[in-house]
Amino acid sequence: MKSKLIYLIILLFITISLHVAGQKAPQLLGISHIAVKATDVEKSVAFYRDFLGFAEQGRLNNLDDGSLQLVFIKVSDTQWIEVFDGKRYEKSDRIHQISFRVNDAEEMRSYLEKNGLKVPAKVSRGQIKNLGVTVKDPHGYNIEIQQYTPEGWIVRDQGKFLPETRISNHIAHAAVIVDDIEASQHFYCDILGFKESWRGSADGKELSWLHVKMPDSPDFVELMLNPTSDPHFCLEVPDIEKAKAKLMRTAYFPNYLKPLDTKTGKNQKRQLNLYDPEGIRVELMEPNTVDGKSVPPSDAPFPQKIK
Repeated sequence: MKSKLIYLIILLFITISLHVAGQKAPQLLGISHIAVKATDVEKSVAFYRDFLGFAEQGRLNNLDDGSLQLVFIKVSDTQWIEVFDGKRYEKSDRIHQISFRVNDAEEMRSYLEKNGLKVPAKVSRGQIKNLGVTVKDPHGYNIEIQQYTPEGWIVRDQGKFLPETRISNHIAHAAVIVDDIEASQHFYCDILGFKESWRGSADGKELSWLHVKMPDSPDFVELMLNPTSDPHFCLEVPDIEKAKAKLMRTAYFPNYLKPLDTKTGKNQKRQLNLYDPEGIRVELMEPNTVDGKSVPPSDAPFPQKIK
C-alpha cells in the first residue's frame, strides 16, 4: 500500500511537471523599453534628446527622499528609453534593464513562477501606472515585463512627444553578454518562447552572436558570446546615410568627439555605432540587407569557453 502511494505521488509530480513544461508562454508584444545608467543624468539626457532627437516625456523621483530616479525619453507610442541615476544601481550593468511588453503582466508572472523563476508574489503598479514584474536572466540582467494600462503614461501620451527630429521610431533589439548559452537558451527560448532567428561569426572560426526573436514581433535579443563585447541596443533607421547626415546637422554634433563611421555588418546590413556619455553603444541599423538577400546563419561552433 505504501509503495503504491509513493508511486502515485511520483506519477502526479511527473504529470504536473510535464504540464508546466508543455505550457506555451504568454504572448510577448515587443520590446517596451531599454533602461541605461548614468553618472551624469543631464549629460546622458542631452545625448538622447539633442543628438538623437528624442523628446523627454517625463521624470520620476525616488519615493524615499525625492531625489531624481530616472528620465523618460520617448521613442514611439509603445517604446522608450529610461535614463537612470546610477548612484543607487552600482551593481547592475550599464544596460540596467530590458523590458518586454505583454497583454497581461499577472499571467506572465504566474507562468514564470510555475517555470521555476524567482518572481515577486504579485505584479506592481509603477509611478507611470503600468503593471509590471521584474526577473533576472541567467547572467544577472534585469528583465522587466510591462503591461500598459488605460490610465498609464503610454496611453495618456499617445501621439505626444514625437518630434520630427527623432533619429528612429523603433528599438529593434537589445544585446546581452552571455557565458552559459544553454542557460540563456532555456530562459529566452524554452521559458519566454523566443525562437532562434540567426547566428553569426566575426571571424568564421567560432560563433559570436545568437539572435533569438519574439514569435509575434520583429524585436529580438542578441546573445553575445564574446565577454569583451559591448552590451548595447539597436535603433532601426531606414537609411543609414540620411541618419548620419541628420546627426551632423544637430547643434550637439560638434560636441560629439567620436567618429561617425558607417559600415556593413556580417549580417549585410548597414550600421553606425554611437556611444552615449557613459560609453553605452547605441547601434543604428537598417532593417534590410544591402542586396536585399537574406544572409544564411553561420555554421561555426560555439566558443570553447561558452558552455
